[in-house]
Amino acid sequence: DHHVSNICFAQDNYVVPDASSTSELVYNLIDKDKITKEIAEALYLGIVHDTGVFQYSCAGPSTFRAAAELLETGIDAADLIMDTFYEKSYARMQIFGRALVESFLFMEGKCIVSYIRKKVMDFYGVKPKDLDGIVSQLRNTRGVEVAIFMYELDQNVFKVSLRSNGKVDVNEVASYFGGGGHVMAAGCTLQGSAYDVINNLLRCIEKRLPERCESK
Repeated sequence: DHHVSNICFAQDNYVVPDASSTSELVYNLIDKDKITKEIAEALYLGIVHDTGVFQYSCAGPSTFRAAAELLETGIDAADLIMDTFYEKSYARMQIFGRALVESFLFMEGKCIVSYIRKKVMDFYGVKPKDLDGIVSQLRNTRGVEVAIFMYELDQNVFKVSLRSNGKVDVNEVASYFGGGGHVMAAGCTLQGSAYDVINNLLRCIEKRLPERCESK
């Protein structure tokens, strides 16, 4: 595993919190002469998606070396990335746009929030996997330190994704609510109205914003 929140509960554990992905760790464990093109595709995709196509800080020199060696098996990296990371259905693009349009800022623009209810997902005919990437796009908003995206699993049950631009450890926030993940990317599941869930998250995040702590 590569999540800092992993408590090493198994008898044998291989946990490297600074690793780019579980796929990179699996790559390190496999005998290199046994990596077929099919295996290379799976490992490369895992690395690509967990690093946001190598743009996140978790992608270090070892990540690029692993990716380069996987490419040597003959996989078509460009098509794999386009087909699985960038290309989206029209319905997915619509829900993506709606999430961005209906987002709102808090804490003087330091935090951005958006959520999608289950009835809206049903209207567009999308599944949870179709919402991947929304929270990362929210985080790209200028001036934002923390992005929150939530979607409704069931009535008043929300799956929460958190992303940070570095000043807030969102793993601490997610862990406080029973979830976990990474310093800059984490998640949890919370019950309550959308407003209650957002308010609870904001209170926890506000305590961890350096500028706001200094001003109090």
